[in-house]
Amino acid sequence: MKSIRELKSLARQAMAGNTGWLILALVAYSILGFGGSMITDVFFPGSDLPALILSQAFYFLLTLVFGIFYAGVRLLYLNAARGREFSLENLVYFFKNNPDHVIVCTFAVALVSLLVSIPINIYTYHLEVGNTIEEQMAWAVQTLMLTAASSLLAELLTIPFEMIYFLLADDPEMTGTQAIKGSVKMLKGKLGKLLLLKISFIPLMFLSAFTLYLALLWVLPYMEMTTVMFYRDLRGELEDRI
Repeated sequence: MKSIRELKSLARQAMAGNTGWLILALVAYSILGFGGSMITDVFFPGSDLPALILSQAFYFLLTLVFGIFYAGVRLLYLNAARGREFSLENLVYFFKNNPDHVIVCTFAVALVSLLVSIPINIYTYHLEVGNTIEEQMAWAVQTLMLTAASSLLAELLTIPFEMIYFLLADDPEMTGTQAIKGSVKMLKGKLGKLLLLKISFIPLMFLSAFTLYLALLWVLPYMEMTTVMFYRDLRGELEDRI
């Protein structure tokens, strides 16, 4: 396989001339997710346990819809990487083409993330915020660390499913179960390299803080396109490239 450095170089080449559209696609998806969070807060306000449970359940259902949209994002990036025609219409492609297949895949990924978050959510729910500034700061730091740990664990557990939307993009008739099994099989023995690829972008994410995180508008599409190149490399499409 290509080295991570080579995959990143190929990603930058694919982004050249297409960066604006690639950014727009991810921004549209991010706005959708942010809007979903706002809607959830409006429908299920409050911090009591029933409200938290209902909000988690509602957002989980929204996540299934977001997954269809994100599958479209990955289709757009895949088309751009292959030099094919692409447009923002790609974002809604799976709403018209076997959305149930995407929902099955998204359900599996979202369920793992939800199960991982439940113990931490229960723990943080019972944490006392405190009255003093020091106590509130300690609560904020502990909550942030637990949330980060939950996200990291969810990422590690779901990384074998990383290729599901690419597989569905290449074969919309593939069922969700087949896509999940195909992703796990494709990444067998390659999970370590994929994890290192993701880790390699952490310095850029930290540096983006010096631009008030505006640099993420380029870093995140760059990371996404490099993942596309990883997928293409697994399929043997990059053998004649650098």
